[in-house]
Amino acid sequence: MIDRRTVLAASAAVLAPQPSAAGAGREPGPGRGPWVHGRPEDHGLSTPALEKAAEAIGSTGERQGLVIVRDGVIVFERYWATPYARATPDWRNVSFSSGKSWGGTMVGRAYTQGLLKLDDLADRYHPSAVSGLKPEVTIRHMLTMTSGGTLNVKPSSKPPRRLDDPTPPGPGAEYEWQEVGEKGSPPGYGVSIPAGTVFYYDGAVADHLANVIAKVSGMTSHRYIMTEVVAPMGCETLIYQPEGIDKAGNIRLGGSILMSCRDLARLGQLYLNAGRWDGRQLIAADYIAEAISPSPLNPSYGFLWWLNAAGRVPNAPRSMYMAAGALGQYCFVLPEQGMVVATMGFGANSLTAAQAFDALGPALPGLSA
Repeated sequence: MIDRRTVLAASAAVLAPQPSAAGAGREPGPGRGPWVHGRPEDHGLSTPALEKAAEAIGSTGERQGLVIVRDGVIVFERYWATPYARATPDWRNVSFSSGKSWGGTMVGRAYTQGLLKLDDLADRYHPSAVSGLKPEVTIRHMLTMTSGGTLNVKPSSKPPRRLDDPTPPGPGAEYEWQEVGEKGSPPGYGVSIPAGTVFYYDGAVADHLANVIAKVSGMTSHRYIMTEVVAPMGCETLIYQPEGIDKAGNIRLGGSILMSCRDLARLGQLYLNAGRWDGRQLIAADYIAEAISPSPLNPSYGFLWWLNAAGRVPNAPRSMYMAAGALGQYCFVLPEQGMVVATMGFGANSLTAAQAFDALGPALPGLSA
């Protein structure tokens, strides 16, 4: 059995931020300001190789953007026009489930402020009779998809509309009680599965973390994440879909974010910096280390982040971790390379993580054979 303390110590060592070119002791990244841009060759990369990688990624589906960050600066970006998006750096893409990693960061901020502990019972802040979760479910169970489930769910993120579709957004998604678990869920999901016994990837449980945050912070979860996470990180485009905010002002934590690739890359840089941002510890380093360490029931999942510890993405480093959403919304973090890669888009053809690294491998140091 792996000693969790050893894993966390190793993660902390990988996470330790390096001094940036802007000055010793200051973590890499844009802080509250705009991203700084640099030449690939000044950061150990090749422009022609990155161009070739972008061409390969763009050919796999309807990509909107690709942003590559090294040493805390954008060294390469590429944008494509599609029926759903414009080829501009500030275009807001639908996050789908990559939004979960932002929600986990919101929980990390509350943990950093001492508003909750990871092994607190969720029922303490969000009654099980309301959430549908079992009374023994903890915050940690919810972050690691091991709660046993709930039948009180919100519908999924709304996909982007075509540019020529004038349909206005709908109302905020509200919780609805279901009679049985979604198709593909294990028998007894949300009814009889004890907490901490089964991993099942499901955004419904993650959504209830927003209600927990509302209780511990004394404000809506939408206001909390925007004021305590999004604003301090200097995000320039990140907002929630109108459908992603319910009548109580709480977010659909499992997705429903609209943001640019540049803003998605900020999230990866925050984790690469071990939670430091703009000269302060925005998210506690021990929370970051746990978030990107294998959870007990799934070595490929941390706290609402997918991990590559078991090699599920064959051509990527085992140390890579990612925020991932449907149809290819990715923020890949490569600690050993000091890099973040963000790509988003929408269309009939999805981009898989394996396809992304097939394209990126020859262009990134230490990835090619």
